[in-house]
Amino acid sequence: MERVFKIAIAIIGITMLVNFLFIVGFGVYKTFHGFDVLLRDGAPGKPGLEIVESLDLFLVALVFLILGAGFMKLFYPEMREFKSLKWPWLKIDNFNQLKELVWNAFLLTLLITFGTQVLRASGSFQWTFLIIPVSVLLFALSARVLRH
Repeated sequence: MERVFKIAIAIIGITMLVNFLFIVGFGVYKTFHGFDVLLRDGAPGKPGLEIVESLDLFLVALVFLILGAGFMKLFYPEMREFKSLKWPWLKIDNFNQLKELVWNAFLLTLLITFGTQVLRASGSFQWTFLIIPVSVLLFALSARVLRH
């Protein structure tokens, strides 16, 4: 049964790392598309929106990288590929460290998503725009309460 769980964790971790690569590729595409819009249409084509959306994609990719590499480091500590990862921001020795790192990346991703929605709105704002910033505030407060 332990072997089945190990295989399941490996599939999950590898799938997250593949998702990371796919989303990074799509973010690069959106970045170049934003520069293409800038060169063809200028500022009226809203190239900044494309570039901010690519930033949002890169942050989502970062969440997948953290989860994929974190799972592999936690459940396969003997693998030299993941044992040799010495990134200071990816120092994960237990599940709580992984959870806190993902939580912070998730909050940052939500803030960038909110910024993207504000840029896309071009004009009047509705009350529904407050959902994301209020949820970020509540998530941040709950994270602070859980730490203390």
